[in-house]
Amino acid sequence: MRLIASIAFATTLGLSTAAFAGAEGTYNVIGTNQGGQGGYTGTVSVQKVGDNVYTLKWSIGNNQAVGTAVGDDDFLSVGYKAGDNFGVALFVRDGGQWDGVWTYGGGTQIGQETWAPR
Repeated sequence: MRLIASIAFATTLGLSTAAFAGAEGTYNVIGTNQGGQGGYTGTVSVQKVGDNVYTLKWSIGNNQAVGTAVGDDDFLSVGYKAGDNFGVALFVRDGGQWDGVWTYGGGTQIGQETWAPR
């Protein structure tokens, strides 16, 4: 609903919807492993590839992960693969950053992750 109001407002001002910040970009990542067992840092890039569809690429130390997300300017629901593991995550926008939770497939605990614009 907020997206519809934003589009209507932008149209009224004669602006394109591109004037509103989307999820696309490169972010610094700060995370906590499942169950709070240690932390990590790195980067993630988010690229819009379709109608509310995004690709994600994480670089955490020497490890890489890739994902696909559906969402909009306020949330992203993510499926990802990291090495031999797969998992799911949910991120919500909090001002200029994104806050999320994640777990591996078959997991019983969650990790947390925050993305801050670079």
